[in-house]
Amino acid sequence: MAKAPTVSLTLRLLRNGITAEGALKDDHGLEEIDSTAGRLFVGQSPAIPPSWAKFLAHYTPDGIVNLRTQSCSAAMLIDVGKEQKKRLFALCFGQGHHALDEDAIQRGFGLRVVLNSVSRGKLRTLDSASLDTTVMQRRVQASRDSDLSAFDLDANRNLLRLASGTPKSGDFAKALAGKDALHFRAAVDPDKLVEHCEKALKLYEATDYKTDFAFIDYVQPVGERVLTEELDTIVFQDLKAMVQGNPSDLHLAIPDILSPDAALEIGYFGTGLSPGPKTAYGELAIEDYVVELQKGDFGQIADMAALKGSHEIRVVADGEGDRSHKRKLYTCFVHEVTLRNNIYVLFDGQWFGVSKDYHKEIEDAYTALLKPAFRVKTTADNERALITELEGEANLISMDQTKVAPKGAANAALEPCDFLSQTKQLIHLKDGHSSAPLSHLWNQGVVSAEAFVSDEVFRKGFRAAAQKREKKFKKQGFAGLLPDGRTKPVPGDYTIVFGVMRHPYAASGQVGLPFFSKVALRAAAERISRMGFPVELHLIEKK
Repeated sequence: MAKAPTVSLTLRLLRNGITAEGALKDDHGLEEIDSTAGRLFVGQSPAIPPSWAKFLAHYTPDGIVNLRTQSCSAAMLIDVGKEQKKRLFALCFGQGHHALDEDAIQRGFGLRVVLNSVSRGKLRTLDSASLDTTVMQRRVQASRDSDLSAFDLDANRNLLRLASGTPKSGDFAKALAGKDALHFRAAVDPDKLVEHCEKALKLYEATDYKTDFAFIDYVQPVGERVLTEELDTIVFQDLKAMVQGNPSDLHLAIPDILSPDAALEIGYFGTGLSPGPKTAYGELAIEDYVVELQKGDFGQIADMAALKGSHEIRVVADGEGDRSHKRKLYTCFVHEVTLRNNIYVLFDGQWFGVSKDYHKEIEDAYTALLKPAFRVKTTADNERALITELEGEANLISMDQTKVAPKGAANAALEPCDFLSQTKQLIHLKDGHSSAPLSHLWNQGVVSAEAFVSDEVFRKGFRAAAQKREKKFKKQGFAGLLPDGRTKPVPGDYTIVFGVMRHPYAASGQVGLPFFSKVALRAAAERISRMGFPVELHLIEKK
């Protein structure tokens, strides 16, 4: 009996109820051909010059470089199961995955199969994302199979996006990697392809992951279409408010880890956006998108369904968009919504619900940090205006924009804090509605506290800077609160204070923080507390 060939395949599960007709984009451009397994769609692109050929042509005598590139595409759609339990798989080759409708794909399929198949000690790669105004994506790749603990994943604040490793059993595959798609290397008998898909479906539906990876249940995909549409309506109203000049926590982020050399310029395309040559932007930013919406006719966009079906980001060259390099803009929205006392997060075109136990854990930690603010309300429009407002307070001295170099890093100047109080509070301030993420503020507090405790050079510079500020503002008694360089501070004598300016939420009328900012705050506060410093959060209402 001939041995089954070992092949590398990419498999996607389509959402429940999706048929072959609904699996492909309307403009997929592939041709269906006869197949003994499922339905097979193939395509061959014409030979064209590569994008860099024009540049090279400048250096040839006749200005011509005779080079051509072309690609192939194939997508095989395979039914698995019977009657009500029937599911459709897409086996993609080459560029075939671009033909699939993004809304038809079952999100997280590949990741779930990997976590149900790979033990914690056999991991090779983990991708994660921390959700904030700036989404921080992280990939840790081991040179050989390693334990989960070696990847330094903070399961309490990071959304696990992709995993790869060696499965516990070789019955299905020799190696697995998965996010939405499942990439696997296995010995597959071509006549038993459907059986292999059936195994993949069983692995997806299993619950083995709960043994070592139960934390992925902290944030679970929302499957109910009615709830998704209700959440989308809220996001659309927030976007509309931004177009009208009002603040919102809605922002944009590419949900994939990009290659370091992917320095592309992008433009915004779709109904209601201005026609003609497009402005090319060097990054994806909600502020730029809102500007484009304001320049166009936002009234043409009826609702989120219309936006989802029309708006795209494309690579732009000479004002023209490249239709072969595009992405639905909806997949770049990042937002958090509280609905009927539940927290939902939108990321990568998918709504996630935060588990009640996890939500309570974070809220309890947040409540413990929240203290009466040293300034309850302010009419300041931004952080700079608030600092100017506070400089007149007798019990505070401004350390804003004071740069102190830590030992061995003369050019890595740190800001010890924004204000030092007479009660030994090290106050760090941030406008919570600015484009910079609040996680920057939390990190500033961590780094400053670490340097204050451990770095003699930093302490000396901090005290010297305080003495200069006393002269500038004609105040006394502040520099003496700080130890000299050789004397270490007693952390318990000082308090690290995070002061955050925020508008009240429209629904509750209360000042608060986005949920994932609370998650990041808890992690930072735990680090600072381990050094011995008390930590407080002061919310300052912006009028």
